[in-house]
Amino acid sequence: MKKILPLITAAALSLSAVASVPVTAADTDYLLHSTFEDGTEKWTGRGSASVKVVSGTSRSGEASLYTSGRENNWNGATVSLGSTFSAGQSYAFSAYVMTEDTSSPVTFCLTLQYSDGTTDKYPKIAQVTAEKGEWAHLENNDFTIPEGADNIQLYIETEEGKCSFYIDEIVGAKSGTTIEEPPAAVKMNKGDINYDGVIDSLDIVAARKGLINGITDKRTLKAADADSNGVYELNDAILIMQFVAAKITEFPVVEPVIIPGQQKYTTEELTELMQSQVVNSEPADSHTEKPGVKYGTIKKETYFSKKANKNKPYNILLPADYDESKEYPVLYILHGFFENENRMITQGNGQMYTKQIIGNAIASGEAKDMIVVVPFVFTSATMNDATGFADPGSNEGYDNFVDDIVDSLMPHIEEKYSVKTGRDYTAVTGFSMGGRESLQIGMKHGDKFGYVGAICAAPGAQGAFKWSNPEDQPYLLFITGGTQDDVVRLDTPQGYHNNFDKNGVPHVWHVVQGGHHGDDSIHAHLYTFVRGIFQATD
Repeated sequence: MKKILPLITAAALSLSAVASVPVTAADTDYLLHSTFEDGTEKWTGRGSASVKVVSGTSRSGEASLYTSGRENNWNGATVSLGSTFSAGQSYAFSAYVMTEDTSSPVTFCLTLQYSDGTTDKYPKIAQVTAEKGEWAHLENNDFTIPEGADNIQLYIETEEGKCSFYIDEIVGAKSGTTIEEPPAAVKMNKGDINYDGVIDSLDIVAARKGLINGITDKRTLKAADADSNGVYELNDAILIMQFVAAKITEFPVVEPVIIPGQQKYTTEELTELMQSQVVNSEPADSHTEKPGVKYGTIKKETYFSKKANKNKPYNILLPADYDESKEYPVLYILHGFFENENRMITQGNGQMYTKQIIGNAIASGEAKDMIVVVPFVFTSATMNDATGFADPGSNEGYDNFVDDIVDSLMPHIEEKYSVKTGRDYTAVTGFSMGGRESLQIGMKHGDKFGYVGAICAAPGAQGAFKWSNPEDQPYLLFITGGTQDDVVRLDTPQGYHNNFDKNGVPHVWHVVQGGHHGDDSIHAHLYTFVRGIFQATD
């Protein structure tokens, strides 16, 4: 039975000051236009900062991006400009910023970050001083990206101080493009589907059309969802008709009915949620075993590999109070070239905190109870381990695992341990060569893996970089790269990101500022990834 929550009152539905739906002139000429009406739009936190979309505070539309947790003035919000913006070319940039948590004026900077092949450079595009609670405009109509610039990113920081701030209406366009002033912020009111400031017969018509044709626009859907239960249905149309006929003066707020096993998030929604939660470095206390918290147990086991025709080792992390009468989802974590089954769970460049990061996430209720399997990836009937990056047999030994995991390892785990089976309950991620293999596993065996990650993935992944069957597309695809990676560099994971981007595949693109080809990038990835896996369904 649906639970009725506090009502949305008629007073809350006052429409006298509501503007019409904003229309942005020249938008088709913009190479970048971040309005945050549909999420973070690939903006992430820089340094210690985190970002999230908020409603009710905006320069235009209904939403803006809130940046908080800044420990240094260079921490802020950042986005990759990818291949859309080119070195040596001139562009116009515009952005709006506002802070509310300081009594002193704040100088904001719109800054470019790029690599010249040896070091990172940080030229300022624009600066503006903002008063508390007032939107300030950062703009430069003719900024040239230096010749030879690579890994180009745009970010917003402050000249000094660590205040939290909002950003909205970020635009980048070719120099000479007129960037129109954005329209005023719009207040969303339930039932006002056409955003004309009045709930009337036109909204009834829109409601009826919505039942027939469906509603895909998120803002329109939010207004049409009169009872706020998260879906647009016949009851919403009836409520709008009753409101127009003055049979009701307020809309009820109905708690959604959650059915076990039903889909909780779409791929797009879960991707957006996790993109907003990525961290540049995981909190230090995520490494600590805390009093009163139970942590899992690591065991060393073997399985028989059909492809290698021999037993291969793996480590398994069983959750605290593992109970064979319960079933658990499974995360597979894959190591890199020249490494083994210990690397991702016990032995890294320093100490690996996989057990602690996952245990603390589970204890805080931010991650599901899970079994974690860390196998020896190299799979060969003629070789015991890789001998060199350029050796065909060594590369084949890693690529063999793409099938070995489903042919031998997964059946062994499912027989020996109490696990939930199916793609809803199976995840894979990996580091370096293991990241390459996890991408190939996800693309080839999408019917078996609902969550796929890759950390500083090695070059050479083969596949379509899309899923022809929508049912095989991961609920969460999560790619991480480090700016200080001196092995595969940021270029390789960014290339995979670009491939999925070109094919319209939703995914998290996680850039670890200062991240190396090692533990810091791995830990930052695992911290967020384990909070997203197994979350798409209840």
